[in-house]
Amino acid sequence: MTATKLRPSNAGAGDNIRYTVAAETWRFIAYIFFWSMCAFAILFTKFYTAAKLAEGPTAYGLPEGDQCGPFGRSGWDGLEAGQGFEFGTQSHLQMLFGFKNICANWDYSPSRELTAMVYPLFEYSLLIYLILDFWTTKLANNRGELNDWFWKFSQASFCINIVLAAQFRMIFVCIAYENVRAHTAGFLGLQVCLILVAAHNSMFLIDTDVSYEFLGGIKNTRTAIKAYLIGLLAISSVKVTATTFVVMHGVGAPWTLAPSFLPGKAVGQVVDIIWMLFNAVAPLIISYFRSHREIPIVIEISTSAPTYIDASGEYETLKKSGGNAYEATL
Repeated sequence: MTATKLRPSNAGAGDNIRYTVAAETWRFIAYIFFWSMCAFAILFTKFYTAAKLAEGPTAYGLPEGDQCGPFGRSGWDGLEAGQGFEFGTQSHLQMLFGFKNICANWDYSPSRELTAMVYPLFEYSLLIYLILDFWTTKLANNRGELNDWFWKFSQASFCINIVLAAQFRMIFVCIAYENVRAHTAGFLGLQVCLILVAAHNSMFLIDTDVSYEFLGGIKNTRTAIKAYLIGLLAISSVKVTATTFVVMHGVGAPWTLAPSFLPGKAVGQVVDIIWMLFNAVAPLIISYFRSHREIPIVIEISTSAPTYIDASGEYETLKKSGGNAYEATL
């Protein structure tokens, strides 16, 4: 039986909730939160965690010389078990890969725990974007703007990305200096997710024949998108190959440790920088640009009409009649 309730005095003032939003706005927000998370981890590690690691076990309330956690190494770079170490040059990633990447900034307590508290801002906003972008793509397909193969690719990539975006949190669960393979697997998942997002975004513009006048019309727009897509896939194939090697073997691939053309930087570091430019910097700029130029989607939320009590005063609040007795009136 349907529940009934009194009719409010302002009934019918706002039956539906309506939102107008561009999916790319949430993509931009997601990348802002990603870089905010990175900035937080870098600054907190630099001004707090690095000093604790240098001091050693006593900074964490452990006995002097304790070999628990990150202080169990010996025989590398002059380190002895139970000693503190220099984060900038002696981190575990430095030992395993020959260089440290941005992930090292949330490898150690308390940076790891605090960054994990900031991370959901990125995770949730990315998931919101993935859902909005899928709806945008589905509407385009309903209008007949997409080829069948691209719509099938969109459906598959959406399912994959939802899982991978949600599982990146495992980098905070699987500690790098205890299980580098499992830790890196979470990062590999995010890499694949961001690559698919950027590739899907680019191919959507090509498949729907989007044209930007400032690029010189549809021909130049397609040329610019294809150039970005080729560069994205080229550097991503190298990056994913290197990361997969770490997941499989627990150490960096030998070729990533070789010196690069940039003084003081290994090949793996250069690959990291270029990959970040294509997958975390360029998308930030592109999403901001598109968020102001793409047709937004409209989301409307409503419910079935409730059953109201028409007779005013049909029910009254229970009133106290004295002692412990209560009286109800109809």
